[in-house]
Amino acid sequence: MTIQQYAQQSIEKIVADKKAKRGSIILMNPQNGEIYAMASTPDFNLNEPYTVTDPEIQAMWHTMTAAEQQNELNQVWRNFAINDTYEPGSTFKVFTSAMGLDKGLITPDTPFNCVGSLTVGGHTIKCWRHANPHGNQTFKQGVQNSCNPVFMHVGEWLGADNFYTYMTQFGFMEKTGIDLPGEAKGIMHKLSNIGPVELATMSFGQSFQITPMQLLTAASSVVNGGYEITPHFGKQIVDTNGNVVEVLEFEHGKQIITPEVSDQLKVILESVVSEGTGNKSYIPGYSIGGKTATSQKLPRGSGKYIASFMAFAPADDPIVIGIVMIDEPKGVYYGGAIAGPVMKEVMTNALPYLGVEPKYTEKELEMPEVQTLEAPSLIGMSVKQAKDVLYNMGITPEVDGEGPTVVDQFPKKGQTINKTSKIILYTQ
Repeated sequence: MTIQQYAQQSIEKIVADKKAKRGSIILMNPQNGEIYAMASTPDFNLNEPYTVTDPEIQAMWHTMTAAEQQNELNQVWRNFAINDTYEPGSTFKVFTSAMGLDKGLITPDTPFNCVGSLTVGGHTIKCWRHANPHGNQTFKQGVQNSCNPVFMHVGEWLGADNFYTYMTQFGFMEKTGIDLPGEAKGIMHKLSNIGPVELATMSFGQSFQITPMQLLTAASSVVNGGYEITPHFGKQIVDTNGNVVEVLEFEHGKQIITPEVSDQLKVILESVVSEGTGNKSYIPGYSIGGKTATSQKLPRGSGKYIASFMAFAPADDPIVIGIVMIDEPKGVYYGGAIAGPVMKEVMTNALPYLGVEPKYTEKELEMPEVQTLEAPSLIGMSVKQAKDVLYNMGITPEVDGEGPTVVDQFPKKGQTINKTSKIILYTQ
């Protein structure tokens, strides 16, 4: 299993489970922009691009007009990660934090008081927890709580000029330059149109739109020491004989925030996972930083949301950063509640794949889920026998294929696993 396969499986499962309109996931190296995985669903078979796979659409296909059929195909062909824009919501608070810290307007300990709302330009703008306000809190706690008034204050102190300058430096006004066709760029206010209300809502990620790729690229700059990167798939060009013709270079760009501010933000965002709204992405043995978001879709009051979660690891020196997007989930729609566990699942598999060993605290070592054991040998067994072995060990099996016999397995025999691990049985 590759990181791409883990990502693909995870996003397909959550979209199906939540009966969502669509979903997307991206994982990349924040240090150099190398993309490990990108997946969007629904997708299509490249060998049969004019065949829709959604059963509901299939059932209605012959009753649709040609224009309606083409519209459905256009939607399936789109790559949500780079082709479409959305309001980022609370994940954008990462950048308002970076701006305020970099300008020296705040520290992690700056005090704030949330009374449930803030009146700006004659408009009352509510905190998401307006019925039970956060009260007195430090800035760090405000990030953990994802408190809107905290960020409205920071936006006001920055002013429109500074805010817009940082937005430009973080790359939100332009395409990222990823080596894929069809990339969109953000939809932004003109500087001259940013009044107090617009600035307040922009500070917590509303009233403008960006792509998931733009957000993840900018977030990489926040956690990599503060410098700009270019996301990319390509590493080298080879000829028909496999000889390397050219190694593709993607140099670091300009410095956006100081390394010291980057370090502060990594600590703050780690606390979001260990103590705040991102706790469902906590993984024993690994330090994860991140930020949740639950973005209202337009028009407001439609009851439609995008749940998302941005995360990076290891928190002190990240080699992987990712974002999960779930568009119009049914039922529970909060980013921390449904996108957080997806990121946890993907990171649980990606970090060992990238060679990152878990480092358990004494408290974590007492948890049942970190008790380690060796993967048994299952190849050659019937599927039923292999399942029985795993169930007796407290391990969850996952079957790939419809054959009666196990012909391969992952993890392999003898590899270290824990009781929360899955073992995939490949059958024939």
